[in-house]
Amino acid sequence: MVAGSAYTGTLAPAVERGFRQGGFQPEGDTTRADFRANFHKLKELVGRLRQAGVPVVAGTDGSGLELVRELDLYVESGFTPAATLAAATIVPARLVGAHRHTGSIVVGKDADLAHVEGDPVHTIGDLRHTAP
Repeated sequence: MVAGSAYTGTLAPAVERGFRQGGFQPEGDTTRADFRANFHKLKELVGRLRQAGVPVVAGTDGSGLELVRELDLYVESGFTPAATLAAATIVPARLVGAHRHTGSIVVGKDADLAHVEGDPVHTIGDLRHTAP
């Protein structure tokens, strides 16, 4: 999979070109295979941290479009799609003490909602399919 391929056709052409340029260039004796192996180990680590009871929360320093890819990676790390959704909603709300007024869909709580065409509880990537 080309980096960013989940977003092909949805971003400005200049941004998509940036994805195609291959990301970080390996230095010295490091190879792309080394990068891939390390990335795989990081995914395993995230899954093991969650299994050990460490709260894992979703978030991004980018534009927000890459958040669904982060959630894909959580599923690849062994999270269920439902646990992945929790990592982006109620888990961070609990960690910052905001769970009484946000983080889940309950009468009286604040929420930003989007209509998703699909069922992200079963297929997390369905979050890419929102309707206006």
